[in-house]
Amino acid sequence: MSKYFSQMGFWGRLFVFLSLTSMLLVGSAIVCDIAAVLIFGRDAVAHQEVGVLQFFQACISIGIFLVPTVVFVRLCCDGGLWANLKVDRAPGLVKLAVCLGMMVVSMPMVSWLEDYNLHIRLPESLAGIENWARAREDAANLLVKKLTGSDDIVRLVINIIVLAVVPALCEEMYFRVGMQSHLFEEKTRMGRWWSVVAAAVLFSALHLQFFGFLPRFVLGAMLGMMLAITGNVWYSVCAHFFNNTFAVVAAYKEATGQEIEISAWFQSPWMAVLSAVGCAALMVVLYKIEKNAKKTL
Repeated sequence: MSKYFSQMGFWGRLFVFLSLTSMLLVGSAIVCDIAAVLIFGRDAVAHQEVGVLQFFQACISIGIFLVPTVVFVRLCCDGGLWANLKVDRAPGLVKLAVCLGMMVVSMPMVSWLEDYNLHIRLPESLAGIENWARAREDAANLLVKKLTGSDDIVRLVINIIVLAVVPALCEEMYFRVGMQSHLFEEKTRMGRWWSVVAAAVLFSALHLQFFGFLPRFVLGAMLGMMLAITGNVWYSVCAHFFNNTFAVVAAYKEATGQEIEISAWFQSPWMAVLSAVGCAALMVVLYKIEKNAKKTL
């Protein structure tokens, strides 16, 4: 059976990947709903209490992103499961420091892109689409505020698990390992770097938040390049985790009444350019470290 799947071309693999995603989306939603009622009670589920929302966030991420990728890789890829999932090697400390440093350096660029993307206006003929997109953005922001709008330290820890640990692992497996590596790179003529771009576009688009598309695309491309250079998904998982944890902790500080002031120079175009140059330089450093490491093997 696995030999049959491993011989599939791009369209066959895409069909299997999307079919698994669709089936597990429905299945995980049903299982999560039943489990939430049993754990929290019907009233808590009906009123969408914070604990219920956290539970759903974690379970749906695992069901939609992680499980389909593991099954897809097991069916369609020859060789060991851990090697195909790109998790068979521990990350090196120096390369990990470079990747995390890249996340820090990227902050002015990402902040400027967020502000720029937020103020994009579509033509009058597309007003309906713009209204829908802004409604989606508002709904997503309300959900995040409901989850993070508390000064409870226990909720902070749970949010780090639910909004940082779980998405970092599950989304990197789905978009970087499943899509980028085993779908686009292996089964198309895109090559390594265009596969990074394709996966980053889908990573951003499938969040269904148009007014956050640009910064999410850039972050997705950076995470994809980390995997493309190192062949190890732990670097992009850790960088993704760092980025999400920073946002969760910032929201917690706001909830405790601590004001977070962002200077105008931090969001200025020239700072965004310097940030982009710094990220590019660190990516080159990562590439050279990896290249030198391979030479010594």
